[in-house]
Amino acid sequence: MLVLQTFAIWCLLLSDLHLFVTALETCETAWFDEGDVSRDGDSELLTDLRRRHRTRICSGPVDMEAETVSGIKSQHTGNNFHTFNASQGLLCLNSEQTWNQCEDYKVKFTCTGRFCSECRTRWFDHDDPTGNGDYEVLSDLLRIYPGEICRQPIAIEVQTVSGEPASNTSDTFLNYDATYGFACLTAAQGSRSCEDYVVRFTCPEEFCEVSQRCRTQWLNGDDPSDEGDVESMPQLMKTFPGQVCKNPISIEAQTTRGISAHYTGDTFLSYDVTFGFVCINDKQRSKQCEDYQVVLTCPPDFCQGCRTRWFDVDNPTGTGDYETLLQLQMLYPSEVCNQPVAIEAMTLFDVPAHETGDVLQEYDATRGFSCVNAEQPDGKRCQDYKVRLTCPMNFCTA
Repeated sequence: MLVLQTFAIWCLLLSDLHLFVTALETCETAWFDEGDVSRDGDSELLTDLRRRHRTRICSGPVDMEAETVSGIKSQHTGNNFHTFNASQGLLCLNSEQTWNQCEDYKVKFTCTGRFCSECRTRWFDHDDPTGNGDYEVLSDLLRIYPGEICRQPIAIEVQTVSGEPASNTSDTFLNYDATYGFACLTAAQGSRSCEDYVVRFTCPEEFCEVSQRCRTQWLNGDDPSDEGDVESMPQLMKTFPGQVCKNPISIEAQTTRGISAHYTGDTFLSYDVTFGFVCINDKQRSKQCEDYQVVLTCPPDFCQGCRTRWFDVDNPTGTGDYETLLQLQMLYPSEVCNQPVAIEAMTLFDVPAHETGDVLQEYDATRGFSCVNAEQPDGKRCQDYKVRLTCPMNFCTA
């Protein structure tokens, strides 16, 4: 009797555990194909895949799916698998096949927990199943919702508009992965139509990371020909709509020839983020102010919107690290706008540029970023930097 009671309790615990696991939010990774079929067979082992794609595959997948590179499900190939599970991956050995050699496989994993939720987009519902099916394709979503989805998601989640996970429905899916997106074809459902689905993506952490601040272009809204040079915040916002943050963290001024305002000998009526920069001619010994331009350091929310990926085109092994706008536009003409609104810079170890202690020769959205080794104190070398740009919204919607 005691044995039966113990068995019944274990059954209840296992049932509860199953319900708990299925209730967890899960997401699907992209497809991975580590290598072609060799003389021995095909190996898509998790340890090898994570060694190369560590941030794109969770450490403890709860499920795995495999198909040939041509799209045939693994269960329909006739191959025998030496290893086939989520904790180890896939291993197909030619020596263990009865008739044919191993096919060339790709695998994807089902993950759960923090991996799915670390840097996650909102839900998107671009299509409905009234036509041939429900297609929530990544390339379409990137075009329709610019700046809201990373170009290479690491995972995707799908559920019905009523909140039911896609895996709990009886629909058959044509595509369900972070590379392509999601597709449910009505013709594959028999007499039924597909459910109406929504999708969201998990992106690399850097897509969600915003450095603590970003810098605008050099802005020159006035010249000293009348009473002086007035680069006030209200005037800058009016002259450069969309290019000036409302609550700047700091302001820097220099002449149009590149001389810092501190070294011109001029006296300033205002030089702060509250009002802006003002130089009055009558207050100067020469009765004439220099022609000034200003650059603003802005809070993180100004840096978002239509934002590029991070670029790293140079390293400091030569004379310094030069991530100039001209270089970026030449190398990536379709990815970089002509007139960025703002720029962010940080080291490859994700330390914001203003926290490194390096002396920066240029750091603005007009010219880009440069750090010269010869200008660093105590013979130090510049850090290795990367930059990304904030562009006008029409650059992302074009």
